[in-house]
Amino acid sequence: MVKTWLATLAVALLTVALPAACAPRSATVLPAPAEALPAGEGIPGWSREAEGTTYDRDSLFDFMNGAADLYFTYGFEELAVGGYRDVDENALQVEVYRLATDADAYGLFAYNAYGEPVDVGVDGTLAGGDLLAFWQSRTFVQIVARNRVDDGVLLAFAEAVASALPQGGLRPALVEALPAGGMVPGTARFFREKMALDNLLWLGAEDVLGLGADVEGALARYGIDGGDADLVLVAYPDAPRAEAALSALRGAGLEGLVLAEVREGTLGAVFGQVDEGTAAALLEKALAALP
Repeated sequence: MVKTWLATLAVALLTVALPAACAPRSATVLPAPAEALPAGEGIPGWSREAEGTTYDRDSLFDFMNGAADLYFTYGFEELAVGGYRDVDENALQVEVYRLATDADAYGLFAYNAYGEPVDVGVDGTLAGGDLLAFWQSRTFVQIVARNRVDDGVLLAFAEAVASALPQGGLRPALVEALPAGGMVPGTARFFREKMALDNLLWLGAEDVLGLGADVEGALARYGIDGGDADLVLVAYPDAPRAEAALSALRGAGLEGLVLAEVREGTLGAVFGQVDEGTAAALLEKALAALP
């Protein structure tokens, strides 16, 4: 049985307090998440167990069992949850999350999704019979089976939700700049706050990169020249802040840091078991691809 709160169990162990600031809101107008939940008889053979439940920033902890902090780092605004059941007592749950921006929707999706690619929404993934996830505009969607169901059922629910949302979505520019060559599939991530980065790459207890709600970051793992490397890109509101982060990073004495530099307000760094020449080539590809 797949459950959202189990999928984010590691996050529930974190107790770092977050600043009140949120990611900048997108101008895209979305329906309320509850409006995207399929109707009671919208999927043949399935009925809604009850009216959907809506959660906001004040009540999300009630749903997440204490794991809501990570979702706040992605500009969480509202969640609607609907439960459904068929005549054979198979059950599933539809979760529709509204975030502040397309980038945040992508980020939360990438943090949670797993499985094989599927053609629904943007970057849809399907873990056979258990979970279907996608993002679309500034919405992240999960269809979670409480017991294993046919993949066609998950797809039917996902398509119903996708059709109720604005089409398409813009991936974060930093994620698009990550070089494809040598990237380990499924490792591209987007983040803003230290909490999100900590679960991907631990850089110590201090926030040496000076992350925050007004920052955008991307990370991916690479297998190149016989070694593993993590490439990190962080875009700051201004060049002085990027330079300050670079100075703090170089002065932190972090084990595994191979190379770091700043270019026009964006910091790039490579960590891992590769030589400096390999790291420099990887970093140059990424920085050159930025708009």
